[in-house]
Amino acid sequence: MKTITIIYLATLFYSASPAEKENVYSWQITFKTYQDCELFYDSYNANLLNGLLNHGKEKYGKKMGVDYLSCAKVEIDENFPEPHVLGQKVLYSVERN
Repeated sequence: MKTITIIYLATLFYSASPAEKENVYSWQITFKTYQDCELFYDSYNANLLNGLLNHGKEKYGKKMGVDYLSCAKVEIDENFPEPHVLGQKVLYSVERN
């Protein structure tokens, strides 16, 4: 079964090796519209970004940074572990020198 929804999609980078990245998807937080996603981000952005850092450290065992976070319209297929991204609106990004 395929479903289309809007989720948060983030790319984390390893602080010690910024070129190495991991994608993270918010399976538990979904939205019907980009506007709903943006409004939630506006209200909870610090918690979301800190939560991503904590999740990255717990899951990957190393200090992580947030490269970017977006509201992403995705197609979810239960037969595939990663969603197919149909479009996205970047909410946060960081430039590294």
